Amino acid sequence: MKNITVFLASSDELKNDRNSFHSLVASLDEIFEPRGYRIRCRRWEDFSAFCTGSRTQDDYNRIVRASDICICMFHRKAGEYTIEEFNQALDEYVKNQSHPKTFVYIRALIEGEMEDEALKRFKEDLFDRVGHYWCNYATDDAMKLHFVMQLERIIPSVSGNASVTEGNHFKIENGVVSLYGHKIAELDNLSFAAENPEYLSLKESIARLNTEIARLRATGVAELQPMIDEKQAELYKKRESLNRLESRLFDLALSINKLIGSGTPVSERKRLAIEMFERGNSKGVVEILNEKDIAADAAQACKEIEQGKLLVDSGRSLIEAGLQKTRSLAEEYVLRAKALMTDYAEPRRFELACHAYEQGIELTRANLSEEELAKSLFEYGCFLQTNKRYDLAEVRYRENLDICQRLAAISPYAYEPDLATTQNNLGLLYSDTQCYGESEEMYLSAVEIYQRLSVVDPRVYDPDLARTRNNLGNLYRDTQRYGESEEMYLSAVEIYQRLSVVNPLVYEPDLAMVQNNLGNLYRDTQRYKESEEMYLSALEIYRRLAAANPLVYEPDLAMVQNNLGLLYSDIQRYEDSEKMHLSAVEIYRRLAAANPQVYEPDLAETQNDLGILYSDTRRYEESEEMYLSAMEIRRRLAAANLQVYEPYLVMTQYNLGCLYSDTQRYEDSEKMYLSAMEIRRRLAVANPQVYEPDLADTQYNLGCLYYNIQRYEDSEEMYLSALEVYQRLTAVNPQVYEPYLVRACNNLSFLFLAQGNFEEAERYAREGSKYDFTHHTIYTNLAASLLLQGRYAEAEEIYLRYKEELKEDFLSDFEDFYRRGIIPPEREDDVERIKKLLSK
Repeated sequence: MKNITVFLASSDELKNDRNSFHSLVASLDEIFEPRGYRIRCRRWEDFSAFCTGSRTQDDYNRIVRASDICICMFHRKAGEYTIEEFNQALDEYVKNQSHPKTFVYIRALIEGEMEDEALKRFKEDLFDRVGHYWCNYATDDAMKLHFVMQLERIIPSVSGNASVTEGNHFKIENGVVSLYGHKIAELDNLSFAAENPEYLSLKESIARLNTEIARLRATGVAELQPMIDEKQAELYKKRESLNRLESRLFDLALSINKLIGSGTPVSERKRLAIEMFERGNSKGVVEILNEKDIAADAAQACKEIEQGKLLVDSGRSLIEAGLQKTRSLAEEYVLRAKALMTDYAEPRRFELACHAYEQGIELTRANLSEEELAKSLFEYGCFLQTNKRYDLAEVRYRENLDICQRLAAISPYAYEPDLATTQNNLGLLYSDTQCYGESEEMYLSAVEIYQRLSVVDPRVYDPDLARTRNNLGNLYRDTQRYGESEEMYLSAVEIYQRLSVVNPLVYEPDLAMVQNNLGNLYRDTQRYKESEEMYLSALEIYRRLAAANPLVYEPDLAMVQNNLGLLYSDIQRYEDSEKMHLSAVEIYRRLAAANPQVYEPDLAETQNDLGILYSDTRRYEESEEMYLSAMEIRRRLAAANLQVYEPYLVMTQYNLGCLYSDTQRYEDSEKMYLSAMEIRRRLAVANPQVYEPDLADTQYNLGCLYYNIQRYEDSEEMYLSALEVYQRLTAVNPQVYEPYLVRACNNLSFLFLAQGNFEEAERYAREGSKYDFTHHTIYTNLAASLLLQGRYAEAEEIYLRYKEELKEDFLSDFEDFYRRGIIPPEREDDVERIKKLLSK
């Protein structure tokens, strides 16, 4: 257990703020204790006033110097003891460069308040002499968030655990910032959001649209539904924009927070940019951090570095000053890029942000170390990957990879963790772009590094090893390499089980995640008992976690419940399946009411699965209700983001088409199938590997539908289209697609039999018989087509060969042929002879 001591210094005018901060540290102690850290807040009022033989302030100063973090708070005045404590902390840090990390917090003045001269002088000295910029805060939430950001950032250095990654554990949802599921602040209480015009405009637009939609729905007029749908689509776009803006504003806040606590002197331009951001003026940040000024300063810094290289004695300090300035300017480019991404009024924001990142990288490349360049490249790669520019991200990751490999060859322990992290990210990127060979290569290399590092320090690197093995398991499952997938998952489970014994709160969620993945794998491979065991184990963990922290873990609980519902449906435990699906639907409905943008897709998915269950159990009305509800959500989602949600919309349309066909609502069924086919045709043009099987399946079902309503010409067209796709797919992957090809040939053959076209019936029966090695159903059509052409001997051979296996099918077909009147009169005696042969 690592102890982290925070000393809080301030004058009595901030008594309420000190109490609020003290409460925050107490709550953080509860959050971090299961993760191996105890956090304690020390204040002057917490100490005894008895005589120790020395000045009381001297006792406080000793405690300040021994602390890990020192927070100095000011408002209207600068008390001499608070300034003394600040100086003590700063002096101690200068001596040892490790502790205490010192931060200045200044509460904003309200109207009528003024700073005293001592505070003005202190701030001037702080900025001019130390180059430190303070944290301005107007609300408790702003103060709390700033400190928690700093704590997350500096825990690796005060704890010695380099595996902790700053910012990774924050979550922004529905305007609330949380850490490990614990609420820290509301964006509406943070000036960088609450005073941001675009943030306010989006919130106002969302409120207005909600009111308009509610008013239109209240009329009950069916003709207004298209207008409601249009407004719903607009609402989704606004919510999506708000979610992105919240995330980007918070990302920029993290970067600024990092600057304030980095120890690097803050330039006047940075100070102005930070103040603009705190006022909610992202455009002002971009204007202040303009590329012309940064580039001019960068040129000057490069010139100073070159001059320093020419000097023998005084050159070192000149070079160091130039390097320090270059680092600061590179940071300004990153701040500019992040500020640009919050400016929704700028149509070229992504392009301009990329340019700013690239300028910073080139500045770093020209003057700074390879290690610093690698970090810049990695950050830019993450930015590009998040924005789905995988081609550009790959280039930057690859360059970063080359540097890390060179550095790791010289100093493995120092740089191999960074190398493995980049390889893991590249593995995810290649997996997302279906470059599975490259993805496997990256993951395996990262696994190899983490295995070595874990031997030396399992506490630090076992979690990374387990995470990468889980990713590799996902890759192998996606590519149907099930044995290797199971091996990776089981290895990850073993590690997380070990870690969970010591620290369940931290590692049980990871354990449950991998168990859920194993459950999916076992369900895919029809190992149903093992699948249920994994799902139930994950369910038990998530139920416990969700009871204590529903905000974080209810979505995971609902996910596992839905997966269990699918498993129980596969093994025909329909009552259990329904129970699981309904429980998941109930959770997702609640979550979607608070945050529809995030959880409505999951709600629609679960409703779609429940619709399939009800259809399988012939509860057709309930099935239709679920499908229609899912389709209504997916239509809205697709209207706002066609590329992401249209494949899900078409899935539900297809399922509705099947349902309507089963219940002989052929007109409704045709409408759904045709809509699904049109979308899948479009999707298959862009991505045939993914969408051609679905397209062929839709065409096949349409062929069946048209056959049932005796539109034989249309049925033939659809069957032939499906067959053409299946022939192509079978050539590449016969194991998967041969059964579908046989099915299409079988239906085509029977279609031609029904129309008396026995030659074409024979043709497609023979085509299907090339692949029908197990069920032999295609031979019923082949035998009939030969018999009705008068080729008795050939037909008799087939009837005798498959008599025991297909006798009932043969006889049933004859009854159907008589009803249809397709048996030529001259062949009736041959049919009777075969019937007698089959009856013996």
